[in-house]
Amino acid sequence: MRFYILRALVMKEVHRHLANRGGIALAFLLIVAALLLSVFNPTGSGGSSSNDSGLVDGVHHCYIVFDNEEIEGKKIKPPLITTLEDSVPADLKKQVIFEPHDPNKVDGLQKRTPGTVEIRLEKRTAKVNDKDKQILKCRVWYPPGKEGAMAKYELWFWKSLRVALQRQASADFRAAGVDPSPLTAPDSGTDDQWAIRDSFRQLDIQVERLNMDVPKTKAKPSVPEVEIERDALGAEVLDLRSAIATGMVVFALYFTCCYLLPTLNCEERERGVLLAQALSPASPAEILTAKFLFYPMLGMGLAATLAGIYHPAVLSTLFFWLALLAISAGFLGIGMTVATIAKTQRAAFMGSMCYLLSVALVMLI
Repeated sequence: MRFYILRALVMKEVHRHLANRGGIALAFLLIVAALLLSVFNPTGSGGSSSNDSGLVDGVHHCYIVFDNEEIEGKKIKPPLITTLEDSVPADLKKQVIFEPHDPNKVDGLQKRTPGTVEIRLEKRTAKVNDKDKQILKCRVWYPPGKEGAMAKYELWFWKSLRVALQRQASADFRAAGVDPSPLTAPDSGTDDQWAIRDSFRQLDIQVERLNMDVPKTKAKPSVPEVEIERDALGAEVLDLRSAIATGMVVFALYFTCCYLLPTLNCEERERGVLLAQALSPASPAEILTAKFLFYPMLGMGLAATLAGIYHPAVLSTLFFWLALLAISAGFLGIGMTVATIAKTQRAAFMGSMCYLLSVALVMLI
């Protein structure tokens, strides 16, 4: 591998791209787009503001995680969960997902995909005033710094849980021969956290009051005491600006390695430049090495420029550079494959666009 030949081949690529006004114009437009994205970002730090819900309202799915009940060796869904499933409004049907708790996942370390939150229901028995009391712990995991991002889910959940527990207590009282009518429904307008706790406390008081009328021969119905714990352990919300910036960085690598490389390589073949290089003292390995050096470096430079304009701190992250290197290597392989198969510039262009649209289609699906 001779350095002076590599230098001449790389400089040949540089001069060809300096003469390619279309490629320069597109790179310039990408830089302008990154500048506009940075200037019109209200946070100025590459992230979403506290009032910015991001893409698709920030949070697009809420997981209700519960423990199955074991009866006669079989695990079944608790009646409380069934009641909650029936109470999900039509506009949240596709966004609220009920799933059993997986014991193999470590609590507190589980990470959902971006744009998802979780409400975990845990039941246990504890001693309260020397009596065994059922405890229903509701762990609300919201995105860090975005406690209000799941307001619409909590608005439904707390009211539905209150009604579900009341229905459960009413059914138990009817079975015990006691009129459950004193169990009045809560005011639907009280959705603050203090009102939630007071609502569950009032239900517990009402149940204890009715227990005075239950015959001693009958089992006294009870409702679990509800504890509310809020932690910033949910996934980050999706941020539209960050998604656009990431797409621009990836497109810069695609543009250089999957578009410019095949089309310009086919142009060399059509004009006889590739044949002239093959007849020169340069070996095939040196010709390929020059392309492998130039196009990924050009793509990484453009991608780093776009990322640095939007979020300068990312340039000091080793993972960012390793990710650029890995993606550029992958795109280089795709670009060389297209350049090998395509015989004309038109075929190379169509091959690159078909690949781009195919990958976009798979990602959307």
